[in-house]
Amino acid sequence: MKTYYYHFNKFDKTFVAMILGFVLLACTEFKCFYMWGAFIILACIWMYKNLLKQTAVVITDKNIKIDHSNPLAWKDIKNGEIKIVNLCGKKMKVLCLNPKKGIKYTYSWLQKHNANFGPFPIPLYGLLTPKEEKEILKIVKKHVKIK
Repeated sequence: MKTYYYHFNKFDKTFVAMILGFVLLACTEFKCFYMWGAFIILACIWMYKNLLKQTAVVITDKNIKIDHSNPLAWKDIKNGEIKIVNLCGKKMKVLCLNPKKGIKYTYSWLQKHNANFGPFPIPLYGLLTPKEEKEILKIVKKHVKIK
């Protein structure tokens, strides 16, 4: 079993830390209840994202699991394709695994609403290290034909 984790950039961490500092300052200066609520929410999001490892992909000999979705068996994947998708106005590269027709699979809400990704996208745009992206592509190519 091989597990890969997301790596968030330092600018993002710095930016969120600055926002947390600003909200904390506002909480102490103005002593408003709603500001404390905002601080607690932002602090929880920051801790979840930065203090806990966020699993991106878990690969075994039998299946692949992307993010928080259910594992998808290699035998149930028709093919993979690398797509360039538009995310927040930027062109990003994503490896999409296309399941075979007729497999019974329970999709999460996010999987159902991935407009042009498909339900099983692996980000190849900097959330993983370049070395990890190459490793994942190599492993997926062993099990699935990529267009």
